[in-house]
Amino acid sequence: MILGYLGLSLNILSIVFVSLCASLIFISMTLFFTPNSLNRFQANARISILWCIGILPWIISLFSVALLVLPELTSSSDTWLATVLHWHHIYQFEILSWHGASLCVFCVIFFSVCLAKLAKAMKANKQLNQLDFFIQNVNSEQSLTVIESEESRAFTSGLFSPRSYITSGLSDQLTTLEATVVAEHELAHARAHDPLRKYGFSLLAAFFPTFIAQQLNSDFSLALEQAADESVLSTVNDETVIAKTLLKVSKLSHKNIGTAMPTPNCHFSTHPLTLRIESLLNDNKGQSFPVLLVLSFSVMATLVSTLSVDLFHHALERLFSH
Repeated sequence: MILGYLGLSLNILSIVFVSLCASLIFISMTLFFTPNSLNRFQANARISILWCIGILPWIISLFSVALLVLPELTSSSDTWLATVLHWHHIYQFEILSWHGASLCVFCVIFFSVCLAKLAKAMKANKQLNQLDFFIQNVNSEQSLTVIESEESRAFTSGLFSPRSYITSGLSDQLTTLEATVVAEHELAHARAHDPLRKYGFSLLAAFFPTFIAQQLNSDFSLALEQAADESVLSTVNDETVIAKTLLKVSKLSHKNIGTAMPTPNCHFSTHPLTLRIESLLNDNKGQSFPVLLVLSFSVMATLVSTLSVDLFHHALERLFSH
């Protein structure tokens, strides 16, 4: 048994894990039973909502710690809140118990996810450095780096210093206006540091169940692409031209010869074109960020998660100790 402040710290980590699991389950169930609910919002609003979904379980865990631990550490331990929510033996941590087991599981999952994402980031950086092999002449067309390749690709890569690329095989088949569309789209990704945002969001999503994480990453990538499409309108104020360019580049990309190329972070034509074109041509771009809805859901998720932690804790304590 570990006593004192070290025991307190380990109990706090145990609360974080149980609360995190409860909130992830609640949010995942909500997303599962409300499919396509984000489609009615604007692209930038969807990006913000998805960030809230990814961060919310960790914020809920901190609130759970505050609600469960603080009453035990202060004079407020006799209040009505402490009678509803409390954690037994807050300064005692039994390693050979469900507390120790939950903490071990938390550490294994947390560090496994972080190491896997770190390995992917290092691989992406290595692939970015290998691009220099393909760039015989660092030409710049519409501020894009031209890669000497017969493939038809345009993409933005790099986490901290993103750069936008276009292959000579694609640029040679585009008109001046189409090249402008592609360039503005990719440069919008670079200005917004979208590769880094995709990486950060994928790290948060990795803690959700696999099928939910895949949907979250897909929705986030699509929202980034739609936001980049809309940014092109400031230069090329014609949705039809942008839509036709999307279709043309997509068609050309399917005719790749097969030369090995590094995996891009943000690709011009890898996401559902139908949804992107519909978003461009639709006068109604969707609803703005739903502040009240997000706040209400956050409060509900916090209450459900914290109560679940307390019930789960007391149920196991009664089962194993009393």
